[in-house]
Amino acid sequence: MSYQIRLATSADHATIAFLLTHCGMVAPVFDAPSFWYVAVDDSDAIHGVIGAEFGIRDWLLRSALVCEPFRGLGVGRMLVAQILHAALVHRIDAVYCFSTDAQEYWAHMGFVEVPVSTVLERLPQVPQVLQFADLGWLPTEVAWRYDIQS
Repeated sequence: MSYQIRLATSADHATIAFLLTHCGMVAPVFDAPSFWYVAVDDSDAIHGVIGAEFGIRDWLLRSALVCEPFRGLGVGRMLVAQILHAALVHRIDAVYCFSTDAQEYWAHMGFVEVPVSTVLERLPQVPQVLQFADLGWLPTEVAWRYDIQS
């Protein structure tokens, strides 16, 4: 099966929200400054998703997910590569993410662990930071950074 990465449209939002909440992830905020990519098969069925929320010079990865039967096929790597390429094109300084259960994956993708306070300083008003603060999750999160402009 082949996959294509495409920019998500508003028609994809319900499917994205369903996939994320079905997998125990926090529901996305689509009306915030952000964009989303989806990995689709030949029938345009969504098998993976990733988003980016915007700060001034940095982005926060949001909701990186590949559906269970399609993991290990490189779909996640393609989604992350698309976000990092977009960050390069938009001259973003760094891309951050939170991950408490995929540290090896993010390290393998070239991300380095940073204090959560770094994300809070660089991206204080993005929806995921605000949501995690409201949920009380920030003290237990692990933050990662990928430097785009060095």
